[in-house]
Amino acid sequence: MLALGEPDFDTPEFIKEAAKQAMDLGYTKYPPVEGLYELREAVVEWEKERGLEYTPDEVIITCGAKQGIFSVLFYLIEDEEVLIPSPYWVSYPKMVELVGGTPVFLDTAKEKLTPEILEKHITERTKVLILNSPSNPSGVVYSLDELEGIAEIIKKHDIFVISDEIYSSITYDGPAPSIGTIPGMKERTVVVSGVSKAFAMTGWRVGWVLAPQHEIQALKNIQSHMLTSTSSISQYAAMVALKKGKESVREMVEKFRKRRDLVVKLAGEIENTSFPEPHGAFYLFLDVSYYTKNTARLAEVLLEHGVAVVPGEAFGCPGYIRISYASSEEEIKKGMERIKRCLYARTF
Repeated sequence: MLALGEPDFDTPEFIKEAAKQAMDLGYTKYPPVEGLYELREAVVEWEKERGLEYTPDEVIITCGAKQGIFSVLFYLIEDEEVLIPSPYWVSYPKMVELVGGTPVFLDTAKEKLTPEILEKHITERTKVLILNSPSNPSGVVYSLDELEGIAEIIKKHDIFVISDEIYSSITYDGPAPSIGTIPGMKERTVVVSGVSKAFAMTGWRVGWVLAPQHEIQALKNIQSHMLTSTSSISQYAAMVALKKGKESVREMVEKFRKRRDLVVKLAGEIENTSFPEPHGAFYLFLDVSYYTKNTARLAEVLLEHGVAVVPGEAFGCPGYIRISYASSEEEIKKGMERIKRCLYARTF
């Protein structure tokens, strides 16, 4: 309990039925490398509601958002530096290293990324900033004002942004703005998202990248030699999800909202801990450094007590644990009580 990085809900039935229909309709062959046109159209309409203006030719469908991020890094990076605010999603640094780049970490555990912090870390070798809002592991969401400040520095130093927006549909206190909507940023921003989190479709492996057409062409060339394309059946189901799934997303978010409120309340009752307010995703990032900075060991002890969490070391932040509320309210209550007892007893 409390470690899941995916919704604990099942994929909605109408999406499963769409996959069956896809097979009956003959969607069993290789799809285009860039993805089914009707899915790319649906992505354009879905993202337009968030203020992102793209055409189907500025979209490529990927095998999950993860592959999309890796392909973009493979295209952009040779031996340059990539700025990664910490806490970060666990795969960012390794992806950068795999393509020959150098990850540079920006400590944002206690505060969000600011223009001042960003500019301080930019060098002549800086090529890309990876921005994740809503954040995994913290649930932090950047406001439009905050993104505009970051965008000014990006434009000043002529670098790119990879904006990981996979949790953009799971927010609780207003929408999550995209840095790609800010004037002058579309040409220097690559937006990455997908259906995994919003529609509980983590196993279907459908993501997308939004970028200027010349960059999509480059990504298409890379993808044609990497994996050809993602499953045509999954793509068809994702298209139906985007066209007909708004209500199912709303219902899931409302359930997550109740859990978010519960876990925030319970975490607030644990003395000598703190956390950034989670306004999106389904995680709370708890600072337990008063008790220990070796949260890898703490996670082992908690597991012995029947509670699974992810230690902050995985996200570049020792002294923290990531708590997922992709669990029932009863499981959340049990898990948070065990965490509190373990911290107070210092049995680690």
